[in-house]
Amino acid sequence: MRAISWLTRVLGLIAGVAVGLMMFHVMADVLGKYLLHKPVPSTAEVVANYYMIACVFLSLAWIEARGSAISVDLVYDQVGPALQRLMRKCGQVFTLLFYAGFGWFSWDVAMRAWRVNETVDGLWRVTTWPAKFMLPVGLGIACLILILKIFNLDRSGNGGDHEFSHGL
Repeated sequence: MRAISWLTRVLGLIAGVAVGLMMFHVMADVLGKYLLHKPVPSTAEVVANYYMIACVFLSLAWIEARGSAISVDLVYDQVGPALQRLMRKCGQVFTLLFYAGFGWFSWDVAMRAWRVNETVDGLWRVTTWPAKFMLPVGLGIACLILILKIFNLDRSGNGGDHEFSHGL
């Protein structure tokens, strides 16, 4: 459990760093373009193929562990605790199935990209295959978190109501 909790935090931290790097990279590109007439080469390619993927997919496990995904509680708040538990478990199972299917598909895409040394051409050629592995890694760890929550193996003792562990 500690290893998964640690890994979840590290992936969340990497995702946060990616957001910060993206902000500075785009800011440097805009300032370079409009003040110096020299934009940062291949900014769009790096942002789309690294930063955005990292901030979305590497943060999934952290979001699941904290129970902080966006939810609409219109019906949920109107039913009793037993039905709320059932609804929560159904939501977790459906999310797990979606993440697992998407992760399985993205693993195949990442392996094909690695085999052909996939790149994107901008002003510079940007190697993109390493970023393709962020999807199955982030989705896989999120699946582990959901399995722990579904089977009440998280340390919170509340069946995954709020947080995976109190340390997050």
